[in-house]
Amino acid sequence: MEDQVLAESKKHVHANMSAYRSLPEYILDWVGAILERLLNPSAAKRRGKFMPSDASAQEDEGFPSYWLNGAFIALVTFGLGRLILFLQNYSPSLEETTLMLWTALTGALALIANKVNIRAFLNTFRESSLDKMMKSGDVDHLGHWLDDNFGIWKPLISGVLVGPLLAKLLYDSWLQNPEFTNLNVGFQAGVFTTIVLASIQSVWVGYYLYPFYVAFPSRLNRYEFDLYTADPSSSEVVGRLSRLLTYILYVTLAFIVQLTAGLTLLGVLSEKTLLAGFVFSIFVWFPTVILYAAGQYHLSDVITRAKWKMLNELQSKIEALYSKEKIPEKEGLDRLEKLMNYHDRVKATPNSALNFRSSLNFLNSLLLPVLAFVLANLDIVNKFLGIGSTTPNP
Repeated sequence: MEDQVLAESKKHVHANMSAYRSLPEYILDWVGAILERLLNPSAAKRRGKFMPSDASAQEDEGFPSYWLNGAFIALVTFGLGRLILFLQNYSPSLEETTLMLWTALTGALALIANKVNIRAFLNTFRESSLDKMMKSGDVDHLGHWLDDNFGIWKPLISGVLVGPLLAKLLYDSWLQNPEFTNLNVGFQAGVFTTIVLASIQSVWVGYYLYPFYVAFPSRLNRYEFDLYTADPSSSEVVGRLSRLLTYILYVTLAFIVQLTAGLTLLGVLSEKTLLAGFVFSIFVWFPTVILYAAGQYHLSDVITRAKWKMLNELQSKIEALYSKEKIPEKEGLDRLEKLMNYHDRVKATPNSALNFRSSLNFLNSLLLPVLAFVLANLDIVNKFLGIGSTTPNP
């Protein structure tokens, strides 16, 4: 009966996973559905639905790529701001146009990064991890948790509320740049509109960082997976979950490198905009580091729990053999020796899915955004280190 209930729970959650979409995915796929109706109306008519049912397999069926959809969103984001400037009869400077283009592209890249990470998360569980769960209660708990976190209203409201505030901070920081102050560049509604739209998109993406990449790993140790008892760290599910966390980290860091370089080159992050730097560090850098560290820590808990379950069983058998006879016979001693050797072998297996090479790759990845910031602010770094300064002759 338990096996039947477990199979039904897995089937139900698996079916729901194919239909889940985050808010950024809905926006990308909604745009893709419109483009499909314009470019390939016959395919849209054959499907019968406005958007494909399975977001993971839609591009295999000829649905427009999320890269194309993201590019169209960036074009619309930039175009709305440019239209407002045109209606105001204002001709933006090269610097203002560059700012608008970069923010529009960054907002679209944020949507794409979210889609890539969400698909990786769901596909990992659909393809293997869900099948390795051993209790129907754990499967049901995962299903309820996914239902709660794939709602639309919470991220939508958070983006609408926080996005304009973030845009105001970024635009004000950009206007504080002495280069633009000398050009008498002031506040422009069209430029601000583009920044607001891009900021809202970025906040939507940031909303999903906490539940899926920071909070969810802490739930892993409450689930019971079917692990390889002799060496839990070598289990398929552990390897897949570890690769998932690493993949999400690399995608997020690639976006942060672009974000760091862009903000510094545009003058948003500088020695005169400490508040913007503080906000950037707290809401971008800090969650990224916690994302990877927390995920691997809780994955280590899963491995350690499985190890101790096996070690406790072996210890019970060893104690039973010791208590059976005061002086065990040769056969009993041989069995004791084999059990103790097996105990020591299990105990010596790794407690983590990480190794030295993985840790080194992680540290190297963290250096990329730092290098981007340093290269974009060489003058500030040189001033801080005292390089290039000259001492006046007496």
